[in-house]
Amino acid sequence: MTIDDQVWIGQNGEKYGPYSEATVRQWLAEGKFAPDALAWREGMPDWVPLSHFFYAAPGMTPQPAPPPAFRTQDGGFGGDSFSAQRYGDTGRTQANRADIPEPPSLHWGLVLLYSILTLGIFSLIWPFIQASWIRRVDPQSKSRLLLVIALVCFLIGEPIYWIGVAAQMHGNSGAAGLGGMILLARWILYLVAYFSMAGSIERLVGQYGIRSEIGRITLFFFPMFYLQAQLTWLARWRQTGQTFPAASKGSIWATVLIVPFIAILAAIAIPAYQSYIVRMQVTEGLSLADSAKTAFSAYYDSHHAVPTDNAAAGLAPATSITGKYVSSVDVSGGKITVTFDGDGANGTIRDKALVLTPETSSGQITWTCSAESTVPARDLPVSCRR
Repeated sequence: MTIDDQVWIGQNGEKYGPYSEATVRQWLAEGKFAPDALAWREGMPDWVPLSHFFYAAPGMTPQPAPPPAFRTQDGGFGGDSFSAQRYGDTGRTQANRADIPEPPSLHWGLVLLYSILTLGIFSLIWPFIQASWIRRVDPQSKSRLLLVIALVCFLIGEPIYWIGVAAQMHGNSGAAGLGGMILLARWILYLVAYFSMAGSIERLVGQYGIRSEIGRITLFFFPMFYLQAQLTWLARWRQTGQTFPAASKGSIWATVLIVPFIAILAAIAIPAYQSYIVRMQVTEGLSLADSAKTAFSAYYDSHHAVPTDNAAAGLAPATSITGKYVSSVDVSGGKITVTFDGDGANGTIRDKALVLTPETSSGQITWTCSAESTVPARDLPVSCRR
């Protein structure tokens, strides 16, 4: 990069660079500079708007501008009245910015994670940490008081609502309605508190000549997480003076919305998987019963009667016919009973029985699942359902 290519950028009272002209063009196209950002390079007598460098850029018209006041090595400021015009106060220096109390800079993703791991308890505490910092920079803020009232509404409304839900089974729905109204009031107070805190942040950074563009829709749906993203951004700006990149927004939508999406998938997939496991275990019982069916049919063909027990059918004792999930296969009373293991089988069929009943027609035996079976109907194979 030659000296002629070196471009310095002036923004927010700070000087950055040098950068190549190609890099500055790319960043400008991506919107990484404020509209009034200034630029300078070797040989120029003054700082000028970026539009002086790129006349061909759509909608950019060169405008004259005074040189900015940047911090020098000795801690002073160069230039003339730029600070006063940009900040409205020539005393707004980097040192003043560092005087802002350190914001709680925990990443919003960790706030979400801790809230999940603590079953929501962390999400009840963290808003007060945020509001306490806001109160330090804006003594007029009422956000902490609003959060206290909202928490009281939550602690009162939540038990009333669920007691009311239980009472609905007896025809009394009044308590549930009252609890719902209290919880709605809690949510309104909660949102008002967060919109108030967002306003305090915007007023604070506005005193330093920069804007914190807080999206109200994102704030409405994800108040605690989105405001935390703003506080993290604010902490970085306080330390470095850097305003780019802006606070997270799209990633909050993507991350927070994927949590209920995964929960919905799990709510569908887990029961389906459990049902599959149970039916697989029942199928093992049917497979073990096949040998008993064959012996039963052979005995019937020979004696024109049903076997009285396993020995008569030429089978091993009932408790000797076992599998991973089956504890016995018993032939008695003119039917076959498959009992599932009390230890290895799934809880829904543990110690339960599948009873197979023979039906003769034209000398042929067909088998059906008897109503005497104690295995839940939903867990029976399709061949056993009527």
